Amino acid sequence: MFPLRNILPAAVYIPAFAVPASLCLNFLTPLLFILFNAFQAKPTDFMNATRKIYRAGIIGIIILVFTTCTTIDIKEQDIFDIKRTISPEYFTQSELKLDQVSFETNNDLRLNGWFITHPSARGTVLFYGGNGFLKETAHGIIQSITDQQMNLFIFNYRGYGKNPGNPTILGVKADGLAAYQYLVKVRNIDPSKIIIHGHSLGTLVGLYVAENNPAAGLVLESPLTDAEHFTDEIVPKILRPFIQFNVDSTLLEDSNIDRVSKIQVPLLILVGKDDPITPPAMAKKLYRVAVSRDKRLMVLEDGNHNDLPNREDYQKIINNFYQKFIRPVAAL
Repeated sequence: MFPLRNILPAAVYIPAFAVPASLCLNFLTPLLFILFNAFQAKPTDFMNATRKIYRAGIIGIIILVFTTCTTIDIKEQDIFDIKRTISPEYFTQSELKLDQVSFETNNDLRLNGWFITHPSARGTVLFYGGNGFLKETAHGIIQSITDQQMNLFIFNYRGYGKNPGNPTILGVKADGLAAYQYLVKVRNIDPSKIIIHGHSLGTLVGLYVAENNPAAGLVLESPLTDAEHFTDEIVPKILRPFIQFNVDSTLLEDSNIDRVSKIQVPLLILVGKDDPITPPAMAKKLYRVAVSRDKRLMVLEDGNHNDLPNREDYQKIINNFYQKFIRPVAAL
């Protein structure tokens, strides 16, 4: 079964169990038509051998398709989406300090965020989550970043958690910019101490903010490219003639490919090799077009879409990135 479960995050959702049936109907109809015509034809002696091979090949393809369409593996672990929650009380038993803050975005909306302070922090990570992100379920993200002696600012987008409003692409980008401005203007954090980090849909927000605002570095984790490239990558070439997407015009206007080709900030791109939602081909595409002089692409073996922060190799990679691009405070 093809990974169509999260097509265009935050915009389109296709139930996994509905995909095989639609693929079968769209794919088998033209194949059956070809098969019918092949057997009805009266080939010449010269073409006879070729026609037999042709018929056999079509039969083989149809058998393969029928097998694919009628066999669906549903494993026990597929029905669980485990997310460990974390509450403010957690920080009372930790060396970390939590400030529950609010900041204003456009349309006079006030969003809730957590500013988490490490006692020996060398910088601050501004984290933009994906389409299912909630700070209250970000235990692994919080731990993986703060363990690297970094402060962390995370927040929920408009319409998420207890925040007012409804999420839109333009809206969450405005939220992301407001979060950056909160760090710089309210907390007076030097941009040279800020790492912008986006995950999945959050890479759209991260690149949008980084395009016109200074930062020490940019991390793109399980990144999107753009709607056109995304739909191409999730559907095998042989099936593309039979599957069409009607993509919202707002999504078509946003392109990480365009933005990453303009940004000079140090860049780290991370993706799991087995990511079915934003496949490594997307990360590789962004890496190829990126113009940053300090760019690095890491494809993590056996990595998926949401499990990278729990891994030691991931934590070592981001730690090395922080060490390299966040300059120590000069001695007086």
